[in-house]
Amino acid sequence: MPTTFVFCGGKAGSREHVLPQWLRRQAPEKFVKAGGTRTIRTKQGEYRQIAELFATATVKCVCSTCNNVWMSGVEQKVQPFLYHVMRGQPMTLGPDEHTALATWAMKTSMMMVQSSMLDDLTVIPRADYLQLHRHGQPSMRRTTARALYVEPPGNEHQHEWGTFHASRIGGKTNGYSIILRTGALAMQFTSLRLAAGYETARYGENGQQLRLWPPTEAFSWPPPIPTSIDELASMHPARVWAKKRKA
Repeated sequence: MPTTFVFCGGKAGSREHVLPQWLRRQAPEKFVKAGGTRTIRTKQGEYRQIAELFATATVKCVCSTCNNVWMSGVEQKVQPFLYHVMRGQPMTLGPDEHTALATWAMKTSMMMVQSSMLDDLTVIPRADYLQLHRHGQPSMRRTTARALYVEPPGNEHQHEWGTFHASRIGGKTNGYSIILRTGALAMQFTSLRLAAGYETARYGENGQQLRLWPPTEAFSWPPPIPTSIDELASMHPARVWAKKRKA
């Protein structure tokens, strides 16, 4: 595990919950007490399941100041609506909620990489950690994200409530693709390393997906067409491209 904070470079002296404890408090008691597992990738690249209760995983890669200040602020902004979105409950999400949700998902994905992808801790490059730390949101030029509705898993164990996939695109320097699913909410991020004058092409919107980042006009959650687990897996890694920025 990292000995320095992945965002500011300070000494890693504080443990961050990969999924927040407040989410555990909002979930049904039967669910949070159910036995489950989390899948990790070892340093040898092998997949392994470890026993774990919902929202109890922590990773020591943060300093206490950032953990209790700006990272806590990221959690506070999604706390009023995240659990309802995870349950697939209808609601309208405006640009402020888009930004809050995309920022939370990126921060959570970074913590999942540090806690679960032991063979590739740098799949998300240092530049994106610095972007989140300095600007409080993902890059609007390099990063695009979409939100999809996955049928809620009902009474399944918690490890089936959450999935995480991350892989590089085009080698070590060209970018990465991530899918983070929590309950009925799935979010896919793609970030590319770009030459000056270019930007990552944006995900579109249709009956199955909503463009989450960069933020757009308000949208109604959930989209009318659900995405199956098999469809979600087939979307990874994402197929995106760079385009010239408009003058």
